[in-house]
Amino acid sequence: MKKLILGLFLLFGAQIFAQGRISEDVLKKMQEEEIAALALSEEQIPDYKEINKNFMEGLKNLRNSGDDRSKRFEQMRKLSEKRDEDLKELLTEDQFNKYTKMQEERREQMRGRMRDRRQN
Repeated sequence: MKKLILGLFLLFGAQIFAQGRISEDVLKKMQEEEIAALALSEEQIPDYKEINKNFMEGLKNLRNSGDDRSKRFEQMRKLSEKRDEDLKELLTEDQFNKYTKMQEERREQMRGRMRDRRQN
């Protein structure tokens, strides 16, 4: 079930970004909020930004790939797993646990918005 939820989040989150519904300014603001919430050290910040940059570039490339939906879904899942692996190496255990919790909260918000859209 968790994989399904993660997949839906990745699929819709990536589609929203890919369709240009989220501006780069909003993404930067979200990143800065994450940096503050995770209390990253000055040494961690550049690596954290690089990991996120690589992830977002991967999403953009997927958008332009022309692959079918199931293949893009699998590639998005792999991108997300890679980002999580990289962050697990960079962050302390407490920071990574907090990051994981933040991701789950975002998934819940996304599910709520999806339910609201279906009802309207």
